[in-house]
Amino acid sequence: MTTPQTQPQKEEEREPLLSSSPKKQEEQQPQQSNNNIKNVLLTKKVRFTALFLSCFLTFGGYLVFDLVSALKTELQSEMSLDDEEYSLLYLVYAWTNCLMVLFAGALVDRTTNRMCAVIFTTLALLGQTILSVGVQLDTFVVMVIGRVIFGTGLGSICVAQNAIVSVYFRDFMLSTAFAATLTVSRVGSVTNFFLSTYIYTWFGDRINVVFWFGTITCACSVACAVLFFVLDKAAETKGMIGGEAKQRGSRKIVWGDVLKFPLIFWVLSVVCSLYYSNIFALMAVIVDYLHERNHFEKHEASMISSIIYLTAIPCVPVFGAIIDRVGKRVIFMALSISVLLGFDCYMAWTEWTPIPALIFAGASYSMVASSLWPSICMVVPKKCVGTANGIATSIQMIGIGCSNLIVGALRKHFPTYSEAMYYLTACAGAAFILSVIAIVIDRVYNNGLLNKSDAQFKREIVEAAKTNGDSHQSDSKNQ
Repeated sequence: MTTPQTQPQKEEEREPLLSSSPKKQEEQQPQQSNNNIKNVLLTKKVRFTALFLSCFLTFGGYLVFDLVSALKTELQSEMSLDDEEYSLLYLVYAWTNCLMVLFAGALVDRTTNRMCAVIFTTLALLGQTILSVGVQLDTFVVMVIGRVIFGTGLGSICVAQNAIVSVYFRDFMLSTAFAATLTVSRVGSVTNFFLSTYIYTWFGDRINVVFWFGTITCACSVACAVLFFVLDKAAETKGMIGGEAKQRGSRKIVWGDVLKFPLIFWVLSVVCSLYYSNIFALMAVIVDYLHERNHFEKHEASMISSIIYLTAIPCVPVFGAIIDRVGKRVIFMALSISVLLGFDCYMAWTEWTPIPALIFAGASYSMVASSLWPSICMVVPKKCVGTANGIATSIQMIGIGCSNLIVGALRKHFPTYSEAMYYLTACAGAAFILSVIAIVIDRVYNNGLLNKSDAQFKREIVEAAKTNGDSHQSDSKNQ
């Protein structure tokens, strides 16, 4: 186990109080008491109401994000879209999102969480409305404009959502709160794959009705944002959250700090891009792919494709708790990527039933979410966590956008999806190789930081505090 003296900077970043003398800690006790009083004032009812509303900020957006995937064949048939044009609907979203997530955090810092929640959900609603108008008018250009505006909103909502959770669950069930937001987002994705094809059939094969249904769900998210605005304003007026919204300093973009990021951060960011490019590029065409590969009816393929997200919903909090308990983050990350690589090979080179493979892919997706993103936060200084997340997300979105374009081009030039699956398998293989490199870098240059458990971190914090206390007592005696 690494001793506290070998990484004083890391310990200081994890807990600034450890570097203070006992006298300074005593001076800080009144401030801590005041914070505890605020925690008492911030009742569970207010906390969990804020969490509930925060979770549904992204529900509508994630429901309509893959709406074009669930109805890919119908959309292409009715609007005469080729595969490249279809892929463009995902491409413009990813590249717009890539730029917006860098600046969304700065807007959150300059205004308030509640204001940004309303702004970003409204942008997502506006984009989905324009997309629905484009479908109604059978105008592809209008649809693309709608997806661009939608992209500026949805990714930014996640930034505001994270800031909201960090304020209301500062040191209380924070991981559970983050797991709840991710779970509800996946429920939105699953709802899309279950309902979209049925709505299309129920309303006489009218695709425009399905897109207007998606618009209504985005409007529900805006309503949740407005309700949260009222709740948050009341909580701030009553002193429940005090000035925390002004003090948090999350996601400030300081470009000079980017040059100081360690090598492992960039490796993890590329792993993130390759992995999510695989998942989301596949999800964009999975209904059509399962229809081609296993001859499922479209509504059956849509329901079966939701297995990935259905598996992820219960697995995310479970894997998060396990990884917090045992550590081994980069090892779990490499293991989950190897599972995805096996999934791609299974789907590319066999025609067996996809259901077991989709379950394993869902478990892999959950494990990466629980291991990769915390690792990115841990390898950079605390003050740069927001910048790091923004850069990693931008790299991720660039990869997703390019993969959607490549998959669409491959499908256009080849009669089946086989070549596209070979490409996705190569992405998974490259991600696995880089994950192994990340394990080596962490062990050699980072003293195994990412593989430590919460218990190890707590033990080192206690030992560091004891060492600092003994050193202060020795200095006092010498004086």
